[in-house]
Amino acid sequence: MLLSHPGKLLLDHLRNVFLIGDSILMQRKTGFNSFSHDEVRQLNRLNLLTHDLGKATSYFQDYIRSVDKNMQKNDEKKRHGLLSGVLSFKIVNTVMKDESLAFLSYIVVSKHHGELDDFTKYISVLSGEEKNITLLMQQFESIDRGKLQEVITGLGIDFDILDYTVDEFKEDIDYLTSRKVRKKLKELMGFEAFLLIDYLFSLLIFSDKLEAIYNSENMNIEDFIEKSTKRPKISSDCVDKFKEGLEIKNIRMAEWRDKAYENVLSSVENLRLEEKILSINLPTGSGKTLTALKAALRLKERISEEKGYNPRIIYVLPFTSIIEQNFDVFQRVLGTTESNVLLKHHYLSERVYQWEREGEREIYSDAVSEHLVESWDSEIVVSTFVQLLHSIFTNRNRKLKKFHNIVNSIIILDEVQSIPHRYWNLVRETFSAMAKYLSCHFIFMTATMPLIFSEENKEIYELAKDKRKYFEEFSRITIDAGRLAEKMTIDEYKALLLDDIYRYEEDDFLIVMNTIRTSVEIYSFIKEEFGDRVEIYYLSTNIIPKERLERIKKIKMSKNRKIIVSTQMIEAGVDIDIDRVYRDFGPMDSINQTAGRCNREWGEKKGIVTLVNLVNENHHDRPYAAYIYDNVLMEETKNALSGLEMVEEKEIFSLAEKYYRGLKSHGSDESAKLLDCIKELRYREAFEGGKDDKNSGGFELIRQEFETVDVFVEIDDEATKTWQMYQRIKQMKDRFERKRELNKHKKDLYMYVLSLPEFAVRKQVDIDEKDITFISREMVFNTYDEDTGFMRDLEKDYFF
Repeated sequence: MLLSHPGKLLLDHLRNVFLIGDSILMQRKTGFNSFSHDEVRQLNRLNLLTHDLGKATSYFQDYIRSVDKNMQKNDEKKRHGLLSGVLSFKIVNTVMKDESLAFLSYIVVSKHHGELDDFTKYISVLSGEEKNITLLMQQFESIDRGKLQEVITGLGIDFDILDYTVDEFKEDIDYLTSRKVRKKLKELMGFEAFLLIDYLFSLLIFSDKLEAIYNSENMNIEDFIEKSTKRPKISSDCVDKFKEGLEIKNIRMAEWRDKAYENVLSSVENLRLEEKILSINLPTGSGKTLTALKAALRLKERISEEKGYNPRIIYVLPFTSIIEQNFDVFQRVLGTTESNVLLKHHYLSERVYQWEREGEREIYSDAVSEHLVESWDSEIVVSTFVQLLHSIFTNRNRKLKKFHNIVNSIIILDEVQSIPHRYWNLVRETFSAMAKYLSCHFIFMTATMPLIFSEENKEIYELAKDKRKYFEEFSRITIDAGRLAEKMTIDEYKALLLDDIYRYEEDDFLIVMNTIRTSVEIYSFIKEEFGDRVEIYYLSTNIIPKERLERIKKIKMSKNRKIIVSTQMIEAGVDIDIDRVYRDFGPMDSINQTAGRCNREWGEKKGIVTLVNLVNENHHDRPYAAYIYDNVLMEETKNALSGLEMVEEKEIFSLAEKYYRGLKSHGSDESAKLLDCIKELRYREAFEGGKDDKNSGGFELIRQEFETVDVFVEIDDEATKTWQMYQRIKQMKDRFERKRELNKHKKDLYMYVLSLPEFAVRKQVDIDEKDITFISREMVFNTYDEDTGFMRDLEKDYFF
C-alpha cells in the first residue's frame, strides 16, 4: 500500500484533502466569465485528489518508510511536486478534455509545497534543464502502476495509469512546453486566471496542511467539516443592543452619531447587492466603527437570504496598535470569545483558536490553532492592511493559504487613505475584479476618502447619503493655516508655543512633530519651561511599546492640564481629546487625522489646530516634512490649502476632495507594472521584484527608505524575565515547537522591542546581525532615556 505520511495511506490522505477542499468550495459562490461553477468545482476536486500522486515513486515510498529520514533528506528523487503536477495535467486533460484548465492544474499542483512562479518558469522547468526531464523519467518509471491504479480507482477518477506508457509521459512533458499550449494560455491570461489560480492554490494548500496536522494530532477530519459547514449565525441586532448600553458623554455628538448610523443602515437596506464597492465617508469621531460593523452584519444577512451564500467579514486597519482596541469592542458587541466567530490576526497576535462545544470551551492544539488563525477561519476577522493586501498581492504559500476565506467576504478598510497613492490603480483594478469574479464586497471607510474609485463616475456607492450635511454641520475645530506660507525655525516655533501655552492657560496642548530630532528638542524645551506646573508626556516610536501604552492610558485618565509632544504615531487611532493641537506641515490626510484628536467629543469651546512649516536652518532651510513625506503629497496639500488662513471643519470635506483630485492626476508607473505582471501571471516578478534594484518591482505596502534593526531594551525586571524566556525558547531543538512557543510569547517580547534605523543603532551598540539586538540593564543608562527613549545622534538623525 502506498503511503503519503508515516503510517498514513496515500488513498486516505487524498480522500480527506478532497473532502475538506470540496466542502469549502461548495460554500462559496464565484462569478467567473470564462469558467463555469461546475468547471471550477471539478478542477478543484481533481487538484485535491491528484496533488500527491507523485508520492507513488519508489524513492518517496522508501523515504517515508525509512527510520532515518535524514539519510535521504536532500535526495531529489523523493521530491514529488513537479511529477504530481505533470500527472495532474494528464488526468485533468483526460477527464475534462480542456488543455488550458489542465495547465492551471499543473501550475497549482506542481507548486503546492512552494511559491507560485512566473508563468514562463512552468514551461522552462520542463524544457530548459535536461536534468529535470531525466529526473521525472526516473521517477515515473519507478512507480508501481498497480498500486497507484488502486489509489486512482479508490478516488473515483476515471483514468487508467496502467495504460499510460513512458513514451506518452514524455510526450506530455514535451506538449507542456509546446507553442500550442503557450498560445492557448495567452488567450486565458488576465485577472480571471490570476484569481482562479490563487483560489485553487489556497484551497489545496489549506486542505493539504490541515489534513496533515489533523492526522499528526489524531483528530477526526469530519469534525472540521462539520464546524465549517455549520457556521455560527450572528444577528446584526447585537450592535443595537450594545449601543443602548453605551454611556453618553455628549448629547449633541451622540445625536449626530445616531443619525449617521441610521443613514448608513437605511442605505444598506435599499442597496442593490450588485453594488459591491461601497464607502462610509464620515467625519472623524462620528462612530464609524460600530456603524461599519452593523452595516456589514446586515449586508451579510441580506446576501445570505437573497444570494444563497454566507459571506465572512474582514475588518482591516492600517496599524497593529489600534487592532486591539477595535477587537475588544467587537468582543463586547458579540459577547463571545469563540475564534470561529471572531478572530484577531497580526504579526504579534497569539495563535490560539478556541470555541465552545456542548457548553464546554475547547482550545485547539498549537499546530491546529496556528493554521486556522493564519488562514482566517472565522466569521469576523480583525487584521491589518498589510495582512490583507499581502495575501492578495503575493506568490507566497503561507500568505495565500487564507485567500479562499477572502473569497465571498465583506471587506471593511478602515482609514483607507493609508493605501499609498502609488497603488491606487492596482487596488482599483484588483478589487473590481475580486468583486466581479469572487463576489467580494468592499467598504471603504474614512473621513478623507481617496479617489481610488470615483463616486462621480458611479464606481463606488456611498452608504452615508447625507455625508455632506454631517461635514457641514460639524463645527468642533478650526484649522489655522495662516502660518504655512512662511518658513519657521525651531527657535521661532518655541517662542510661539511658549506664548500660547501661557496665554491659553486652561487648555491641554498636543504638539505633533515630523521627526524624532525635532520632537525630542521640543519636548526638552517644554519640560524645562513647564515641568513643575503641567503634566508633560512624550510619545513616539522611539519609546518601547509598553511605555507608550502606559502613557496613553495616563493621558486618557488624567483630569489635570497636560502637554503632549508626539510624532505622527498619535494619528494611529489614539483616542484622546485635546483642546489645542499644533502640527508641523504634512499631507492633507495626516493633518486631518491629527485634527481628529482635537475637541473630539464636541466640547463647548471650539478646538484650534495650528499648522506651521518648520525648516532645518542647518540644512539649507529644508522643511522637516521633506525628510518624511513624498514630494507629490506635499505639493498637492499646498495646492489644496493655498490662499487659506482659517479653515472650518465643514470645509475639510471639499479640501480633501481637491487634494485627492490633485493626487489622481499623478499617474503611477508602479501600479501599471504590477498590473501587467498580474495579468501575464508573472508572480515572482510582481511580488518579489529584484532584491538589489529598488525600481524592479515587488509589492510593498510599507516601504522603508533605510534598513531597520530590532532592539530589545531590558528596562525593568519584567523585561529581564521576558528576555530570559526568549533565550530558553531559542534553545529548543524542535523548530516547530520553537516557533509555536515564540508565537505564544511574541506579544510580551515585542513590548520591549524598538524597530530603529540601523545607522542610529550602530553608533550606540553592537548589532546582532542574526537576531534581536540586546540592550542590557547595564547599557540602558547610556542608550535609553526614560523620557524620550533610545538616544540618537540628534545632529544627524532626522528620521521618525
